[in-house]
Amino acid sequence: MRKALLVVFIAIAALPVFAFEADSTCVKCHGDKEMVKSLGYPQMYLDPAEIDKEVNMGGISCVSCHLGDNTKMNKDEAHKDMPRAFYAAVGAKHKYQAVGREITNFDPIQPKGADRTKLLSRKPDPEKAKELGIKMIPTLFYHDHDPKTMAYSPDVAKKTCGACHEKEVEDYNKSGMGLQKSQRGFTHWTAEKPGPQNCGPWFGDNYEKLKGECSRGEEYTEKMNAGLDRGCNKCHASCADCHYEGYKQSKARHQFTKKPDKLSCYGSGKGTICHAGPMDRRRGAGYLRQEFAFPVNELPQDAHDKAGLNCTDCHESKDHSYGHLSSQSAKDSCNKCHTEIVSAYKESEHKNVDCTSCHVQAVGAYQMTFWGPGKSEGQPNLFTKHKEYYGTRDLPMLVKHPSTGVWVPLKPYPMGTMNINAKLKQTGKLMLRDIPKTTVKGNTSIGQPETFDVERKADQVNDMYIITGLFKGFGLNDKMLAWIQMDKMSHSVGKARDCKSCHSSHEQKSTSWYTYELANDVKKPFNGSYTVTADKKGIRFENFKNTEIVPADGMKVEDFAPFVANTTAWNVKGIDFELKFDDKKYAAGFGEYQNLYAELHNRISKEKDKAKLEQLKKIKAVMYHNTAYAAKMLSEMK
Repeated sequence: MRKALLVVFIAIAALPVFAFEADSTCVKCHGDKEMVKSLGYPQMYLDPAEIDKEVNMGGISCVSCHLGDNTKMNKDEAHKDMPRAFYAAVGAKHKYQAVGREITNFDPIQPKGADRTKLLSRKPDPEKAKELGIKMIPTLFYHDHDPKTMAYSPDVAKKTCGACHEKEVEDYNKSGMGLQKSQRGFTHWTAEKPGPQNCGPWFGDNYEKLKGECSRGEEYTEKMNAGLDRGCNKCHASCADCHYEGYKQSKARHQFTKKPDKLSCYGSGKGTICHAGPMDRRRGAGYLRQEFAFPVNELPQDAHDKAGLNCTDCHESKDHSYGHLSSQSAKDSCNKCHTEIVSAYKESEHKNVDCTSCHVQAVGAYQMTFWGPGKSEGQPNLFTKHKEYYGTRDLPMLVKHPSTGVWVPLKPYPMGTMNINAKLKQTGKLMLRDIPKTTVKGNTSIGQPETFDVERKADQVNDMYIITGLFKGFGLNDKMLAWIQMDKMSHSVGKARDCKSCHSSHEQKSTSWYTYELANDVKKPFNGSYTVTADKKGIRFENFKNTEIVPADGMKVEDFAPFVANTTAWNVKGIDFELKFDDKKYAAGFGEYQNLYAELHNRISKEKDKAKLEQLKKIKAVMYHNTAYAAKMLSEMK
């Protein structure tokens, strides 16, 4: 007999609909409109029949997914030990810490507004917020997150989803995403491998290490470290994050999907979290862009998003894992729709040039980032991430992968962490973010193993970095660990850059502009720009220009804008970034390309036969990737 689910969360494969169990106290209470109204929570009424239609999971009860006791009518007894959705609250008494949904008077988890980044965002009840010392509630978490750490809870998943989907939960709990493996590999700021990175180290397990390499370590507290840990955990997905469709309008608030939607990958409308963070907010080459982009709506949308493709159409899951950052399965997915082009590309002179090198142009988001004193997770912190240098870069830089030999597009930009006092093993070298095999601690309180191994091999990652050294001259914030963040651009695929953008010069030049307007740091917004030059001599960040910077009360310019004191900290000599090609060979090949282009243009403009016209257009698309291959196709057509 089918029993109804009465609060939200957990996706299970669709089964025939059964009738709900009327004897369940969950149904007796939440299915009684007058009862919940009399208790002061009319919004908690849920029609059991509508839940049956939406959930469509036969043979389970409310407590199968939400736990609790469905034999008790007393509210406290019925809800005992029941994990619940919660918000992260920020204010005088909450430093990005959990607060129950009573802060919004149990406002239903239903989408509001048209902005997909904020569909499930809510404002707290003013009176309750004042009483609890809460200023805002920036993020909603589903019940399979741990309210202490904000992390995904394997224990809750085992007790709920795992009852029916044991293998799926076991697989996910071992996966890189389920255990946050890649992030955990960053154990401290100055590790030679995988190096310092934009998101910072793994704060949760490494407080003593971080304090030890900090020149103001006596000021860096465990509370600061715990707050940063909670902030990181918000992006790592639970079962409900992927499979519960809270961002869709619903009669019963119980819609699930077996195949996660692209909006789920982007945080489900709970803020710019999950992949919205590293893709659109950090790399600036995100899949959805539009209102997720930084700057908002100023960058072209990915062609595949326009075509209606989901993330999982290219990034296929195996054993509930999506592989590494350079997964071959994702690359191979191009062949599903672009078979002829892929075949031509594999036989071309550009076969060692990643598709995204040509098909990703302007990128946005961070143009610089600095970790220094400020406010983070609602409290003062010595390691606050000052990231609001939002703007655009006109073109990514192409770099030959040191391990695979493939040319990939990267966005190099200045980064630094203030107050570092440690020895660096090497500086000024191009490095891959591979992770040597490392044993790390698990969080056993939420169901993770005591320890597990983290490893990422050189050919499994395209992100790179260059540590440029430790620099003085920042007052109380000496010394600054400086490095060049070099994130691989993977999305916002569209019209290709033209041939001249690579072949008019062996030198690579690009320009960044940005606006910085974080009220915690500055009293008024300031604007700026700089240029990047990469050639056989190295890489240089030059021509730094900015309008007046007026720090907020208690802040210093060097806390968040150390480039004002030192504009040369990110210049590196001795690394060859020259674009390698034969000028004469390119000129001859471009002439052949132009001749074929002219012939195809002429024939397409005159062709009346629909089938032939489509073939000509296909040949033209192939021509951009391999002129000889396209010429052969045209001769065979004749």
